[in-house]
Amino acid sequence: MVSMTVMILSYLIAVIIIIIIINISSLNSGYAQLRSNNSPNASIDNVTHHNETWTDLMINPNFTFFNDTSKLPSYWSDSLKMCRTIFSCTIKFTDGWKDYVSFSLTTTNNTNQTWSSIYGKEINVKPNGKYQLVTHMKLNDWTTQSHVALEGFNETSKVWHPLVQCPSGINGPLEWHEFSCFITIPDNITKIRPVLNAGWSSMPNKEATTLFDSINLWPNYLQ
Repeated sequence: MVSMTVMILSYLIAVIIIIIIINISSLNSGYAQLRSNNSPNASIDNVTHHNETWTDLMINPNFTFFNDTSKLPSYWSDSLKMCRTIFSCTIKFTDGWKDYVSFSLTTTNNTNQTWSSIYGKEINVKPNGKYQLVTHMKLNDWTTQSHVALEGFNETSKVWHPLVQCPSGINGPLEWHEFSCFITIPDNITKIRPVLNAGWSSMPNKEATTLFDSINLWPNYLQ
């Protein structure tokens, strides 16, 4: 009887030890996964993501704020009047990268190299500074060579120069997609600004539509 009792107790102790080992292993696995997901170098769909603690330098990157009169997002300018002549520019409340808000630019213009040229706020920088630009776009079937550009102001020549396209000009159709680019500020560049360049239509009388959302710029401390 005593022997049977000892056997039962031994069995119960063994079961408890196994359960404890399994729980510890599960916790360690979950902790490792959490560390991996929060790592600044974590990659999803081959896109390197920023550290969430870094400060986004863009103003109104998600086009949440806008002007009721001009229908343009706040802190973004149409200095070339493209939205009054060639493009129809509106805030869209039914489609977006991670919500239902985005900036929509539509045109039937069929002339090559005609872009929307919507400029964001200027950002002060220093030469050799390193940054990560992340953009999100969606294109319909007839959209041609849409992209997001980053321009730099040369303090010597007093002229804005193209620094990078993120992405380079692409054609539709394209569902929502994220693009990530890294840049080192060249010498004599003291300011940068983003440019939303919706492209032209690949066919006459067909509407080409580009949606922009979540245009982000972070200091890149990892390079």
